[in-house]
Amino acid sequence: MVMISSTSSRVGTMETAVSSSIPSLNIAYTIQNVGLKLTQRVGDVVPVRNTLDGLKNNGHDVHVFELGSRSITKVLDVEQIDQKVKTPITITGKRPFLLAESAVRRFQYTFKLPYFAFIDSWRFYDGLSQVIHDYDLCHEHNGLFSPATAWACKNQNKPYVLTFSADPILEAEYVNKPLSGIHKQIAQRQAAFTYEEADQILCVSAPAKQHLVDVWQVNPEKINVMPNGVDIELFGQIVDPQPIRDQWDLGNGPVISFVGGFQKWHGLENLVDSFVTIQEAFPDARLFLVGDGPYREELDRKVASSGVQDKIIITGFVPQEQVPELLSVADITVLPYPQLPKDLWFSPLKMYEYMAAGKAVVASRSGQIADVIEDGETGLLVEPGDVPELTDALLALLRQPEERRRLAENGRLEAIQNHSWTHYITKLEQIYERALQGRRTNK
Repeated sequence: MVMISSTSSRVGTMETAVSSSIPSLNIAYTIQNVGLKLTQRVGDVVPVRNTLDGLKNNGHDVHVFELGSRSITKVLDVEQIDQKVKTPITITGKRPFLLAESAVRRFQYTFKLPYFAFIDSWRFYDGLSQVIHDYDLCHEHNGLFSPATAWACKNQNKPYVLTFSADPILEAEYVNKPLSGIHKQIAQRQAAFTYEEADQILCVSAPAKQHLVDVWQVNPEKINVMPNGVDIELFGQIVDPQPIRDQWDLGNGPVISFVGGFQKWHGLENLVDSFVTIQEAFPDARLFLVGDGPYREELDRKVASSGVQDKIIITGFVPQEQVPELLSVADITVLPYPQLPKDLWFSPLKMYEYMAAGKAVVASRSGQIADVIEDGETGLLVEPGDVPELTDALLALLRQPEERRRLAENGRLEAIQNHSWTHYITKLEQIYERALQGRRTNK
C-alpha cells in the first residue's frame, strides 16, 4: 500500500482561491467527437474534466452534450460524468430517418467509403437546436467532422467558444493516416466554418495560434493562448516511494521517468537510445515508462533490441489519479520530443505534472515547452532529437543531486504560481465574458 499524506510540508502546496469574475452562467459544453471518452482521465480528457469541475466549483451550471449511438446524451452533473439522459431530437429520431440511416451506413460499410459524419452532425444539430435556448453560451471541444455546434449557435445567435486542442487534419497526416480528395476537402470546409463562427477560440500554445492564423486565416484577436494546467494538490501529495520501487522492481538506483500516452511524436525511441548510454555510467539506473498508447508496439520492439530491456519498465495504462504515486520514484523526468515537421502545437500535460510533483525536468526545446521551462532554472532544455545532448543533460543531473533538487523546487513554484487549473478557470471566465459581450454588440 502506498502511503499518501493528507497534507504537504512543501511551501506553497495550496492554491490561492480566486473568486469568479462573472455572474453564474448556464453553459452547454458540447463534444461531437465520439473519440473523447470523459469517463477516462487520459490525454485531452484531463483538461476537459478539469475545466468542467473548475466551472462548477466557481458556481456555473454546466451540462455536457455528447453524440451517442443514434442519440444525443446530456450529463446533468459533471461530478457524475457517467450519469446521462437523452436529449430530445426531432426528425433524426423518426423511423423513416432511422431506416434511411441504416441503409446509408450499410452501403458505406460494404463499399468501405470514407466517414463524413453528415448524419451524426445532423443529429447533433437537431438535439442542440431543441435545448440551446436555455443556455448563455456553448463551449465546444473541437474534433474532426464536427460542425453541428457552430451551426446551431449561428442559427440561434448564441455565443460560441471553441477549444482548439490540435489540428485533427494535420495530426492525421503525422500519424500516416492522411485525409485526401473530397474527404479532406469536406473536413477542411467544416473546420474553417467552426473557426469562422467561433466568437472566441482557446488554443494551448503560441504555435497553435500561429497555425490558426497562417493556415486557416483566423482573426488573431479572437484567439486566446491557454496552456494546460495541473492539479497542484493532487501532484503535490507526499508519497512514500519505496512501495512503488518494490512493486515495479526498480531497485535502489536512480530512476528516469516518462509519463504519457505513447505517441509517435513523444520521441521515446530517442529516450531508449539515451538510456543505453546512461547504463554504462549508472548500471543500477532504471528507465520507468508510465503509460500506454498507439506507439506501444514499436516501443516494445525498440526496448527488446536495446540490450538493456531488463532495466526498462513499462507500466501500461495508469489512471491519472495514480500518476503522482508513480512519479514519486523519479529522480529525473523527461520530455524527449524529436524534431517535428511542424513546431510543437500542443501543451504537454506531463510537463506541468512533472513540475507540480517537484521533479527535475529535462525537455526538448520545442514549441511551448521553451516558453514554460527556463533553461537552467526550472529545468534543462535540449535540442529536439539530439540524443547525445539529451544523454549529457541526464548524466549531468544524475551526478548532481543538489542541482536536481534546485530545479525541482523552482519548477514546482512555477507550476503553483502560473499553471494551476484555478488560474486557468479565471482566465476562461474572462474569455466567456468577451464572447457574451461580442454577441450583445453584434445583435
